[in-house]
Amino acid sequence: MSEAASLADAAIVEAYRAHYTGTFAKHGASSRGVDWGVWPDVQIRYGKMLEVIELGATATPPSLLDVGCGFGGLLDYSIEKGVAVEYSGIDIVPEMIEHARSAHPIARFHVGDVFSLSESQSFDYVVCNGILTLKLEASILDMDRFSRRLIRKLFSLARRGIVFNMMTSHVNFMASNLYYKNPLEIIAFCSTELSRKYRVDHAYPLYEFSIYVYRDRAQMSAAWEG
Repeated sequence: MSEAASLADAAIVEAYRAHYTGTFAKHGASSRGVDWGVWPDVQIRYGKMLEVIELGATATPPSLLDVGCGFGGLLDYSIEKGVAVEYSGIDIVPEMIEHARSAHPIARFHVGDVFSLSESQSFDYVVCNGILTLKLEASILDMDRFSRRLIRKLFSLARRGIVFNMMTSHVNFMASNLYYKNPLEIIAFCSTELSRKYRVDHAYPLYEFSIYVYRDRAQMSAAWEG
């Protein structure tokens, strides 16, 4: 990666940190605290993240890394829905992680950038909810580079599969602070650079899509049939 690209990535991460530090300070552990709008929309997103899991595949709960975990809302949702996971979360906002650790003492939470994780720290599943929907002041070109690098990193940490969401370009209005992509472009990237074992969900009632990428076809089929 060039020095210019590295600096652009660092600028995006720092902009995210400042933005979410501000929203959490203002709204606390809530949907608005992570800048996700109303609670029903957040629940839809959480549900889509958990659909990556191959239910009943192992006798023990699968390990899951929640990238951009915020205050640990996905863990709360998984407990509510009875989906057992060995949960780990990572986020760049220390205040969010402090709250998450206090609310969920049995889970693992880490303050930091996912790019700092070694690929030896692998997980069965890696989810990335709401990071690649926001660009703030970043250029489209810089966000394109950042998103590709992040998606590659997610997949490198996953033993079974990943899921991430993005704003869809199939809309009649685009907000200047959000990051929109054509699903076909992301499908092409994932199938070329990661795996041809993927699924796309563009049918749920939000202006976004979720992409699931698996290392094994059996895992992909079981997750969606479960």
